[in-house]
Amino acid sequence: MIAIVPIRSGSKGIVHKNVKLLNGKPMVWWVLSALQKSKVSKIIVATDPLYLETIQQFNFSKLELHLRNPENAKDESSTEDVLIELINTLNISDDILLAQATSPLTSYKDYNKGMHLYTSYDSVLSVVKQKRFIWNENGTPLNYSYKNRPQRQKFIGYYVENGAFYINHSKNILSDKNRLSGNIGLCEMPEIAYYEIDSEADWTIIESILKNKMKK
Repeated sequence: MIAIVPIRSGSKGIVHKNVKLLNGKPMVWWVLSALQKSKVSKIIVATDPLYLETIQQFNFSKLELHLRNPENAKDESSTEDVLIELINTLNISDDILLAQATSPLTSYKDYNKGMHLYTSYDSVLSVVKQKRFIWNENGTPLNYSYKNRPQRQKFIGYYVENGAFYINHSKNILSDKNRLSGNIGLCEMPEIAYYEIDSEADWTIIESILKNKMKK
């Protein structure tokens, strides 16, 4: 299985967040380090020239770099655009694990768990279980009855896509133009993995979590 990690330099919320130091390491390092320890055979980072030198210094044995087409590095470009570019340009005909650099709390065990689950499904995505009561903007509840409020410990809850990783075969990604297809499996991650870095507030939370993990 090949891991693909798309990053670009045009982040608006946090400037250059992909290489900004997070607990002493560039943010993308955390995901690449976990992938290096996982069972993937290769890691392809699809990036632009600005980040090449930083990533080359990591010296991960599984790591390869690909300069993404500038047309697929714009604000409006989708992750699927990058996946399709790599599949076609590099003639990839393998299972693909799409890993997001914005999820530095993902461990190699999470990736391995997802890959094992994938053997029983057409595609897989990472999720976390949440036990929150959700409401529509029109004042109606979505996932419970306020007239019969369940106890939290007995509330089954629901799964939230946390954006950490997705697994599918390259041929399915090409045919469906989507990272997911067919019979989809949910790979549950720890509740703490709900957080991904999209804002300064996310950064502060994850930085604190990583510091606490490193102390243990």
